[in-house]
Amino acid sequence: MTVADYITNNFGSIKTQLGWLDSTTLVVITAKALELYPAATEAAATDSTKLHALADVAVWRQALNDVALDYDFSADQASFHRSQQADIIRKNLADAENAAIVYMPAYQMVVHASGDNADWYDT
Repeated sequence: MTVADYITNNFGSIKTQLGWLDSTTLVVITAKALELYPAATEAAATDSTKLHALADVAVWRQALNDVALDYDFSADQASFHRSQQADIIRKNLADAENAAIVYMPAYQMVVHASGDNADWYDT
């Protein structure tokens, strides 16, 4: 399954709501997922679990970019809270990043004993 197919199958409603076209936005999201992998091509990204986790991150980052300039407004005795969608996307992005953190290229876990770091001491 290609990344574009994965996105269409798993994020179809997001794709439709944000007007993502197969020939443009999905190519960009795929490229971002491959950068995170890192892999030059989808064929080189051999771990599909890793690729899909990173694609989830790329999807939610793109979605947040797409709604970033939407704003709340009131008109004709009605209020429209467009920032709500950004809040939901931020939560989904955080969940995706937490699930994909082990695959992120800069991921590193360091464990320190309590006396290892001078910043932890009261002076």
